[in-house]
Amino acid sequence: MKLYISVDMEGVWGLTSWKESGDKISKYMTNELNLVIKLVKKYAKDTTIVVSDSHAQGDNILVEALPEDITLIRGFPRTYYMLEGIDNSFDGCFFIGYHAPIGIFPGQMDHSYSASTFYEVTINGKVTGEAEINGLLAGYHHVPVLLISGDDVLSSFSSKNFPSTQFVITKKALSRYSAELIPYGQLVQRYESAIERALHSIGKVKPLEITPPFTIELELIDTSSAFLISQIPGTTLLSGRKVSYSSSNFVDIYKFLSVASNMGWINRNLLK
Repeated sequence: MKLYISVDMEGVWGLTSWKESGDKISKYMTNELNLVIKLVKKYAKDTTIVVSDSHAQGDNILVEALPEDITLIRGFPRTYYMLEGIDNSFDGCFFIGYHAPIGIFPGQMDHSYSASTFYEVTINGKVTGEAEINGLLAGYHHVPVLLISGDDVLSSFSSKNFPSTQFVITKKALSRYSAELIPYGQLVQRYESAIERALHSIGKVKPLEITPPFTIELELIDTSSAFLISQIPGTTLLSGRKVSYSSSNFVDIYKFLSVASNMGWINRNLLK
């Protein structure tokens, strides 16, 4: 079996703010990843695991703390960023430490790819977060999402879009930067039961797919970002802060989102 694990930070147990120290973020992300890897190996010993460090610049996970047989993708930039290396050779993927889309209260550190760039991201008229965007990219490669972990707001939002996927709630969101953490022992129990069910569901869970063509609309934080992004060929400036882009190929949509995210971040930081 071959499994892809994308690890973000915001939904990881023990973390509640981007202002946590880098050392703490690395420690908690690595600890939760190692818990997941340990449990996967318990129920599926002969599993090839590829991990993507999917938070910020992708240099958070402590390489020296991982098992020796794990492939780790880290650093930035990447073509597929949070799912770099995904292809149809994988039997499924896990999204660990994920979070609710931007604007979904009281989601922990809610955002959609870039907290400093986007107010809202929709695909074919539907609000989407990183779980849905990455799920659609995995679906393009015919890979199902078997498990998603994060706070209760993420679970409430995304479980409708992933009806056969296992969800692990790591904490109860109280506001963007506060949460009620479940006891760690309970976290371990939740992961164990969900991972066992997820691995047994391989071959039964369908990849996330929607019918093309695809139209992505981005509502930006300011008119300058929208104007710059509208210069990407094929982009339509819908209003002062909103742009759209359409394609029949979801990879084009993903790459547009990634480039737009980076352009918005650069624009904001250059003008500080």
